Amino acid sequence: MERQEIETFLVLCEELHFGRTAKRLHLSPARVTQLIQKVERRIGAPLFERNTRGVALTDLGRRFQKDLGPAHQAVEESIRRTAQAAKGMSGELRLGFLGTANGQHLDALAREFEALRPRTTMRLVLEAQIGDHLRPLREDRADVLAVPLPVVENGVVVGPVVLRERLLMAVPEGHPIAQRGYGTYEDLADNPVVVSSQDDDSYWIDYFVPRRTPSGRAIERTHLVESLQAGIVLVVAGRGIGPIISQFAKFNQHPGIAYVPLEHAPVVESVLIWSAARETDLIRDFARLAEAAGPVLLDWPPAAA
Repeated sequence: MERQEIETFLVLCEELHFGRTAKRLHLSPARVTQLIQKVERRIGAPLFERNTRGVALTDLGRRFQKDLGPAHQAVEESIRRTAQAAKGMSGELRLGFLGTANGQHLDALAREFEALRPRTTMRLVLEAQIGDHLRPLREDRADVLAVPLPVVENGVVVGPVVLRERLLMAVPEGHPIAQRGYGTYEDLADNPVVVSSQDDDSYWIDYFVPRRTPSGRAIERTHLVESLQAGIVLVVAGRGIGPIISQFAKFNQHPGIAYVPLEHAPVVESVLIWSAARETDLIRDFARLAEAAGPVLLDWPPAAA
């Protein structure tokens, strides 16, 4: 018997009313009737007497309830205990990240956590894409992500800061901004701008590429790309400039592109995030470990090896 059939039978035994049973189980009365008839066909005899006065259990129905009720309760209790154990200190966490430095730090934290919790497995499973970096949480492909702020999403818990870094400007080598040695937000109004985004209205992109410069001039988002590498190709080709976080620059140094500090830019912080609906004790303990370790500070330019 299927779980829904068992639950429907046992609730009808308590309610002795198809309408109340349907309401309690959030089913239609017709569906309740269908499920009970299916159980009775499987048993080979009626379990309920139906008459104008209502519903009553047959002798066979009472015997079936007496046998099935405790067994069903035992199964449900086993499921509850197993689910509770899964939320405890044994189990697996799937980790994802946006930015190689975030991934490296996450791996180091995972190794430390596994050393403290030998029954726990930490798996670094994916790198999120800048075009939709929260998708792995929405699709339940990762339990915890390390991503740059801001994060303003319903149902997402924002945890401790794990990394701090500078915001830079990516420009073609030989560009006047590269020769000057620093970029400004005013430069974004004077040059084609490359934006890594699938959504031009994204609050996350607004944080890095504002709609206007400090003096009030409009910033036109000339090139919208869905990946970091596409943006870098456009900059190297001399087709635009754009803000970039230090870790993206550190791990994407190529001939034809220069990275310079962006004046008056905010410090970019990366945090651990996870789904509120799937939060567990394991996730909370991992977040506490990350908070105790404190954030990594990523310098620019990178220190010589």
